[in-house]
Amino acid sequence: MSRLIAVLAGFTLAAAVAPPTVWAQRRKGVDFSDEAVEAAIERAAKSLWSQYRPNGSPWPEGQTPPGPGQKLAYDNCNYGGWSALATYALLTAGESHQSPRMKRVLNWLARLDSKGNYTLAVRCQIWEKLPPDLGRKLLAADSGRLLASMYRPTGPPSRDPVQLNRYGAHQYVAEGKPRDGPHDNSNTQFGILGVWAAARARLEIPASYWQYTRQHWLRTQMRDGGWSYMPITSGDTRSWAKQSAGTMTAGAVASLFVAMDNIDAAKFSRCGVRAQDKALERGMAWLEKNFHPDRTVGGQLGKYYYYLYALERVGLASGYKYFGDKDWYKLCATNLINTQRADGSWTGNLVDTSFALIFLARGRNPIMFNRLQYDGDWNNRPRALANLTRWVSRDFERAVNWQIVNTKSPVSEWHDAPILLISGARKPKLSAEDVDKLRRFIHQGGTILSVAECPPTGRFFDAAMRAHYATMFPQYELKLLPADHPIYTIHFPISRPMKVWAVSNGVRVLAYHTTTDLMLPWQKNAYVTKSNAFKLAANISLFVNNHKLGRPRGTTPWPAAKSFAPLRAARVARVKYGGNWNPEPLALERLKLLMGRKWQINLTVSQPVQLADLPSKGGGPALVITGTGRLGLDKAEKAALKAYVEGGGTVIIDAAGGSRAFADSAKAVVEEVFGADALRQLPAFSPVYQAAGMKIESVRYRRGGRDLSDKKPPPRLMAVEVNGRPAVFLSREDLTAGMVGYPSRTVIGYHPDSAAELMRNLLLYAAGGRKPKSGR
Repeated sequence: MSRLIAVLAGFTLAAAVAPPTVWAQRRKGVDFSDEAVEAAIERAAKSLWSQYRPNGSPWPEGQTPPGPGQKLAYDNCNYGGWSALATYALLTAGESHQSPRMKRVLNWLARLDSKGNYTLAVRCQIWEKLPPDLGRKLLAADSGRLLASMYRPTGPPSRDPVQLNRYGAHQYVAEGKPRDGPHDNSNTQFGILGVWAAARARLEIPASYWQYTRQHWLRTQMRDGGWSYMPITSGDTRSWAKQSAGTMTAGAVASLFVAMDNIDAAKFSRCGVRAQDKALERGMAWLEKNFHPDRTVGGQLGKYYYYLYALERVGLASGYKYFGDKDWYKLCATNLINTQRADGSWTGNLVDTSFALIFLARGRNPIMFNRLQYDGDWNNRPRALANLTRWVSRDFERAVNWQIVNTKSPVSEWHDAPILLISGARKPKLSAEDVDKLRRFIHQGGTILSVAECPPTGRFFDAAMRAHYATMFPQYELKLLPADHPIYTIHFPISRPMKVWAVSNGVRVLAYHTTTDLMLPWQKNAYVTKSNAFKLAANISLFVNNHKLGRPRGTTPWPAAKSFAPLRAARVARVKYGGNWNPEPLALERLKLLMGRKWQINLTVSQPVQLADLPSKGGGPALVITGTGRLGLDKAEKAALKAYVEGGGTVIIDAAGGSRAFADSAKAVVEEVFGADALRQLPAFSPVYQAAGMKIESVRYRRGGRDLSDKKPPPRLMAVEVNGRPAVFLSREDLTAGMVGYPSRTVIGYHPDSAAELMRNLLLYAAGGRKPKSGR
């Protein structure tokens, strides 16, 4: 049995057969959702606090502290480790360091004179989470002890393979000097975690430490690409200790990524440098081959929660959303959601629960950018986003992640970041299908940032992306943004704006493009000398996502289709005219999905129609007219509009994005067609707002970046009454962008939830209570 579990995980293994309550939950088959993950995190935090003790150690401990004169050893050096792990888990899940209980816990941990490798390593991660004035000195002291305790050569290189494999390793006791005796890979990955926390806090770590770290993992890799608990050359006779294990392989791969970040920052300054070494590639291949969301394999069987703790670091360090074709976070999180006990724990064990909580909370941190893996040189700067998001996390005091998606995965899997980053120097090999996916991603509310790298070679990527944008959006021009655009000022003022071009639909920017190699300063971690490159990325993220830095991993604003038994039916079509009549082509498609999922309404979205083609008598779908510029209809179109409405049709007009030009011109058209006094405020008692079970008394608004959801006034729809019924509706506030559902700094209109509800009621009213056809 792994000594780590004995020291840190409670001397007891999870039962081979899960308790009945666990299996009862598993049978429920709870689907993955951010809400389910958040609820599991809250329950787990409550479970940990339920074991809190106001006196003595904050949580029960697996060891007793060494007595006076007692020698430090495996059995006593890591007293305080359980309390440290529970503390770190709670802070990771969002607990404030200023809460009364947490203050007491932190004081207790700070006073504890620990010389245990595990305890010190976890404490370092705690101190890094605190404000510098509270944690920096503690972090320097604990990481310094870990650094000094690493086994390293003190004389001529040894030829003894046992000694060689100890170089760069850590063991249980960390008293500030290297010790002989067994050094295992579990202790080593924890020691590295503690020192890495110090490096993230910008404490100076000798380059030799990372060199020894890398060499240790390279020397101890197994032939199959994995790593075992003990190096194969050790004198340990336990067979399981020398088998490649999921726990140790994940820890080794994560450690190699850390070493790469701290040694090879400048290695990838030139395009075309190999992104990963063979050891990393073989290690990742082993993890992909042996990945299971509900168990670990190889040596250390049964250490599932410890495995998750390491696996999460691999996912975050590598950026890969998938191990092979498996979404590691979604699958493992789903398993945790469905195996959590009623008391909020996993297996009833403090340490297992802490590891599971850390996995869920760290993995859920917002994804700032997705990076597109395509056929070509997409990965010239492999650690660029790792360094960028680390800088953003530190500067904003809010952990954010990044992720790699690929052209083979469905567009629905690209949305857990609001921005898709595409970079390269040479022409990307994007098929017509790939370009269609990019277009659909944008139409579903996403945004692209494309960066040309490695000038002058980057001119090939630049030309290719400009051509792709022209193909995707022939009606819109890629334009150079002015120096006063908000991406240069929204948070960080950038005195010397870099050239950025943009494609806009008149409501929002669909894609940003730059020939400034932003990836290079990110890769080199040049956050001091090239700070504007970091600031611009943060500004773009904040502008696109309305002052937020991403959305939780695995979430999407685009709803999935769901089978339902329809209770009502409605029809709608968009009107084509000589202007920007369709700025958000998938707005009605998303509304259709929402109406089915949430309200069991079967919405039929018909093909766009010309006004001249409308029937003069009713029976057609409700018509939606939207746009971002002046609405100009000719005499024949106005006549057709009037005839359609007087024949029983319904027309809904909204200013996309809250366009004042469109709203004013649309109002003028309506008054010309139906009379100067015909357009009036729709009263609160209108049947539109009084639909059975769907009454609308108040709505939520957004105003150019300000979410006015705390104020809930009634809606402000205008209407024209024709033949005794409201037949033409005008909204000066945006409904179209709201139906797509993205956050925005520029939209003036209804919050997405309210936009969907208003359109739902308008379409049901237009349908006149129409029942669905039999069978659907």
